[in-house]
Amino acid sequence: MSAALDSAIYELALGNPNGIDNDFLKEALPEYPLEDIVNGVNRLLQNGRLELLQMGARILYRGVNKSEMERMSGLTSDEKLVYKHIENSGSEGIWIRTLKQKTNLLQGVITRCLKGLEQKALIKSVKSVKHPTRKLYMLIDVVPSSDVTGGPWYTDQEMDIDFIDQLSRQCYQFIYAHSFPRHNSKAVYSANHTGYPTSSQIRRFIQENRITNVDLSTENIEELLTMLVYDSKIERIAPAFDMDTGAQFSDGGSKSRTDWMYRALRITAKDSPFTDIPCGRCPVFDRCSDTGPITPAKCEYFKKWLTF
Repeated sequence: MSAALDSAIYELALGNPNGIDNDFLKEALPEYPLEDIVNGVNRLLQNGRLELLQMGARILYRGVNKSEMERMSGLTSDEKLVYKHIENSGSEGIWIRTLKQKTNLLQGVITRCLKGLEQKALIKSVKSVKHPTRKLYMLIDVVPSSDVTGGPWYTDQEMDIDFIDQLSRQCYQFIYAHSFPRHNSKAVYSANHTGYPTSSQIRRFIQENRITNVDLSTENIEELLTMLVYDSKIERIAPAFDMDTGAQFSDGGSKSRTDWMYRALRITAKDSPFTDIPCGRCPVFDRCSDTGPITPAKCEYFKKWLTF
């Protein structure tokens, strides 16, 4: 009977990767007394087929599959403890000092455990761009997060300035080509123009033209665009309509960050962004006022620019 009970508990645990507790088991296995269920759980914990999880005040049991048991076989209790904390750190990794705090093991014991786990090809150490002097440990098959590696902008823990400059230049040129009418390089689009590129369109341009072999996400492109905005080379424009349906937004804003459009700023020694509107190029600007024959309310150029 104990073998059948152990098998039933184990299968229930494997089917619920977030863990199960005694109440769950009691309800799922009403034919067994609670004392027998507890004894079955203890047997499975002893042979490594279950492991304990603590969620607040709750104690849960998680099933350990066959591949995990094979990896853990031959490990000392200290190595298993260190391994579990490294596993829980995921793609962020864990620092040796943090391991010491979480495990309460001596420094020498942790160092020995890490060396043994590395020799068994279960874990690896990586360097963090945020903390170059620290080694972070994670499972051997885990890909470090961009917070650890710095993402596509870092090569061997060093920021790749040339790569960033090249891509930002390509982004700016693409935006500039779509920021002004082609038939007249000195003209500007009207205020309600909606043909400025978005970050997703810029990403597609980078991909289709094979400007880089690095797989850049839309978020990566937005990081470059934010840099160009801060450098006053482009500006961010929120469309006042839904790009999918054409419906007007009630708040005049965009649906999401990826809906924002980007326009290049054409600035020379004689110009400023103010020259993109009629007022900036008006020959009678100094005679314009709130009253009189020349006012913004009566300006034909301004009306034409707004409704073009």
